[in-house]
Amino acid sequence: MKQVLITAIIISAFTFSACDGPVGPQGPPGLDGADGQPGEIGFVMQWEGKDLTSSNDYQIFLDFGEFEFTALDSDVALVYLLWDVDENSGDQIWRQLQQTLIVEEGILQYNFDFTRFDANIFMDADFDLGILGERDTDNWTIRVVVVPSDFVAGRKAHSEVSYQELEERLGLPELKLSDSPLPDRR
Repeated sequence: MKQVLITAIIISAFTFSACDGPVGPQGPPGLDGADGQPGEIGFVMQWEGKDLTSSNDYQIFLDFGEFEFTALDSDVALVYLLWDVDENSGDQIWRQLQQTLIVEEGILQYNFDFTRFDANIFMDADFDLGILGERDTDNWTIRVVVVPSDFVAGRKAHSEVSYQELEERLGLPELKLSDSPLPDRR
């Protein structure tokens, strides 16, 4: 009797371990994680020619819905301004918000807040923003990268994540810029 029971268990084990079920649905795009770890995914959006002026109260509202994208409640938005393009190499120089500048007029800050549906870029200063010139307010190119909160966990500040690091680690697509010239930034 014991022999029959042991034989039945062995046959059952081989039968069930040899069966393959149907292939599951394709997962979301992104990089594979280490074995047993989720992969990292990110989504990048770009807006060009945006102005921070008195007519919009020095704010730019960016709706993620323009890209048919909605972040998860746990996602984090990282916002970058195209600050300059290197004349020799053509490399784009991106600065992550929050940016604080000490200018002749006082302290100027570019900052943002976000929800899972949008981001709002805004300026703040300890002086009247109306005295700023176009180089500080006009023709901004903005990239918003939405990443899982795990990607930035453990960093002292989100500003420790350069745009180049995001491109490499998350395999972000290369976005093209229009041919319009950039203002001379500070």
